[in-house]
Amino acid sequence: QPDLIILDVMLPHLDGFAACRRLRAASDVPIILLTAKDEVPDRVTGLELGADDYLTKPFAFVELLARIRALLRRRGATGDHQVLCFADITLNRETHEAIRAGRTVSLTPKEFDLLELFMSHPRQVFLREVILNRVWGYDYTGDTNVVDVHIAHLRDKLGDRPPRELQTVHGVGYVLRED
Repeated sequence: QPDLIILDVMLPHLDGFAACRRLRAASDVPIILLTAKDEVPDRVTGLELGADDYLTKPFAFVELLARIRALLRRRGATGDHQVLCFADITLNRETHEAIRAGRTVSLTPKEFDLLELFMSHPRQVFLREVILNRVWGYDYTGDTNVVDVHIAHLRDKLGDRPPRELQTVHGVGYVLRED
């Protein structure tokens, strides 16, 4: 996953605003919109669709760099903690250790990535396709059933039967929330 996306609103074969909306639905990566559209309604639209910043052309490259640094600094200060906690589950990103109710839980790398995704965004419902993109990557071509299988294994290892925290949202996907 990229650290930051710089997106031109006026792309040749794609509406940049629509691309921004789709990116925001699938990811929380910071987005800077670059465009020659400098009207206030355009700027408001871009920000309301999920862009974190909006810069109009022409611009000074040093200003773009300053905005990039500011977004990355804020992201690091708020969302990139090494230890995540939810209910009685603790996840250490640095040591790749998962602890449930004081006992270490042995997870595969994909199970760890799944749990990290959910613990980074508690109470957010994730579509299977979004989970595939975020955990397996955009080039994964297999069946979405792989998500269901890994969720089942993760629930078993966490002792989450019947599912209390890692819940199925029928017809949609999965969410981590306390009952």
